[in-house]
Amino acid sequence: MSTSLIGLDDVRALIAAEDPTGQLVPCELGQLVVGPNALTQLTSCVAALAPAGHRAHVVLLVDETVIHREGSDVKSVVAADLSNSFDLTTVVLSDGHPELHVSEPVVQAALDGSEGADVVVALGGGTISDIGKLVVAERPGLRIVTVMTAASVDGYTDNVSVILRDGVKRTIPSCWPDVVLADAETVAEAPSRMNRAGYGEMTSMYVAPADWRLAALLGIDPTYHRGPVALLEALGPRLDACAGGVATGEPQAVQELTWALALRGIATGVAGTTACLSGVEHLVSHMLDVRAAQLHLPTGLHGEQVGVGSVIAAAAWELLFERLAADPSAHIHSGLLHPGAAELRVREAFEPLNPRIADECWRDYGRKLERVADAMPTIVTTLTNWAQVSDQLANLLRSSSSIASGLIRAGAPARLSDLDVDEETALWAVGSCALMRDRFTVVDLLTLLGWWQPADVHEVLRRAEKAVTSGLQLEGVR
Repeated sequence: MSTSLIGLDDVRALIAAEDPTGQLVPCELGQLVVGPNALTQLTSCVAALAPAGHRAHVVLLVDETVIHREGSDVKSVVAADLSNSFDLTTVVLSDGHPELHVSEPVVQAALDGSEGADVVVALGGGTISDIGKLVVAERPGLRIVTVMTAASVDGYTDNVSVILRDGVKRTIPSCWPDVVLADAETVAEAPSRMNRAGYGEMTSMYVAPADWRLAALLGIDPTYHRGPVALLEALGPRLDACAGGVATGEPQAVQELTWALALRGIATGVAGTTACLSGVEHLVSHMLDVRAAQLHLPTGLHGEQVGVGSVIAAAAWELLFERLAADPSAHIHSGLLHPGAAELRVREAFEPLNPRIADECWRDYGRKLERVADAMPTIVTTLTNWAQVSDQLANLLRSSSSIASGLIRAGAPARLSDLDVDEETALWAVGSCALMRDRFTVVDLLTLLGWWQPADVHEVLRRAEKAVTSGLQLEGVR
């Protein structure tokens, strides 16, 4: 695959075919440049965005992490190249933690450092990308080039950013980048764990669309659209093919993963909601992040946690299908919708960490309960006719063992114990994950059916562990 503007024309054509009435958000990503020596195109990409008539002011946003490419410090090389053509200011962001977080003070520091800029170059991981997009969203007319330095997350190419508010991660609107550039050599030299985590991030495409579709079928979330799902389905075979190469750091496989993550980000952007790729698996990851932050523990890699969460999410779906097949007359436990009891559950889950987190989560969960109550007639009808809709959901899912096999093939973690998560934390993170957000998932339906008691959570974790064991046997790993 040569360095070029790739994928966007095909992506737009595929989406247009699925969206003849224009319901989706238009893809306003300007350029996507992925391939060998792509970094040599950075200066020309910036020049094309800079206003004519004066020497442009460019701000290079980075964190403190050192990034290498063929023995050189990428940030120093980029700064030297840009300073030859532009007035350059380098803004190094830090929040005093080993890993930078997208917090409001950090975003403000980036805004202050970008005062008077014509173009922002956000070089680094997904955190720097999110910060850069938030800065540009606040400054009409400011342009941005985002430089991917690892195939670890998909947020480079969408129009939203994740920010930490009251200890909880929230997704908010930001902006489409003008250019996203991924240099194959730089990405290939990223720590292998980061690129393997990128494979884990991709696996949510095998479970989250079913959560999104479920919420639509139950009348809770009307945003479901076939277009983003069709784009994700087109990525599946390429992702399967590159898994083994990701494990060994094979450059072409890492480049394929980079391409897949970029297009996955576009799917989120055009959907107008992260729900198309963020369901139970992301909730589990967010739960682990919240706990780590409050206990001052190292934050795990997002993609690793999402991959493990995808196996768990698939196991939860398998439990739901089996239970409804065995008990077609299952009914909603309306007492679970009572605000007082629901708030108590939320506060029991989060107040030991921080009462402010409990307040934030209850605001979101309370809104979700209101929507569920309004949709109750549709929910009851859908459950009554479950046999007629279950195939729609099953077709959006892969089995827990299949997801686990792919993660193992890619050298990525596949179970919570691989992330050094103990049993007590695992039960809390999985058992309470639906209580932190307003998004409706399979765990919410299991809860409403009375099938999300501690024994049920244990059962889902047991199934996920069994799926990993089967995957290890299938892949010939001891």
